[in-house]
Amino acid sequence: MSNTGQHSHGNDTATLHNIFVEGSSNEEIDPVVIGELLSNNDLEIVEVQTMGGCDNVRSAAQALFRHHPSYYFLIDRDDQDDQTVENYWLNFPDPATHNLLIWRKRELENYFIDPSYLKFSSFLKVTEEELRKRILDECNRRIFLDAANLTLMAINREVRRPLTGYFRNLEHFQSEAAGAQQLDGLSALAEKATSVSDLLERNAVREKYSEFVGELSGGVLPLQYGCGTWLERLSGKEIFRCIAGSCFKVIGGGGKILRGKVQNKEVAKGLLRLPLVQQPVDFQQIIELLKKRVYQRDSRRT
Repeated sequence: MSNTGQHSHGNDTATLHNIFVEGSSNEEIDPVVIGELLSNNDLEIVEVQTMGGCDNVRSAAQALFRHHPSYYFLIDRDDQDDQTVENYWLNFPDPATHNLLIWRKRELENYFIDPSYLKFSSFLKVTEEELRKRILDECNRRIFLDAANLTLMAINREVRRPLTGYFRNLEHFQSEAAGAQQLDGLSALAEKATSVSDLLERNAVREKYSEFVGELSGGVLPLQYGCGTWLERLSGKEIFRCIAGSCFKVIGGGGKILRGKVQNKEVAKGLLRLPLVQQPVDFQQIIELLKKRVYQRDSRRT
């Protein structure tokens, strides 16, 4: 049973631990999966909460960490590079990273399009060979679209980087004209304009796009298993949605065949009931990190 949206009061002296994930409601796949993962591995004490999109979760992590050190935050990777992601895992928990973790794969659903994991599903209705083929076919359909979207994400991240530093000397701002003069002479603005212009230049955009195509494909097109990062970096959300209906059969109450998001969540929940050792490495590591964090903190309080 998922612990989403429930408080654990088994120990009145225990810290109330919360993990915040992406999503607009507790019925979406992110909180359902995390809740199931935690409750299946003796972490019912951690309450799962949704907080909207990635930017909301990240901002909350930065704002709330010092006041609520038992709040944890988990977001999709999207376009971020390997080293950035690894730093969060290596440093968790750390005030500098705001108790934030970033999936090593692009989206949570990417863990549910890996045939080496999906093959253990009791709801699978096709052979492992057919499953692998359908995933590969769908990924080959998406490679160029997803590379373009990753390019836009990366550009957007660079454009939104804030300017460094603000004015502090009141003597330089005795009139509107004086203030305007200070802004006109600010080198950071000119540097930002140049940086953005360079970033949006056609050849630079194409080069970034080619980099993503090369990384995703490993230089092999059509895509092949074992080459490139396509299984981890294409849109798992879209691919899982496309393959789930044709590869799985879930029968609900009254013998009704479940479809769509309801079916997908049941497929995910079924896999999460497997022993922890059979779960994706990132799932195992989250459990390890949270257990160390939760039980160490609570033992210091009791």
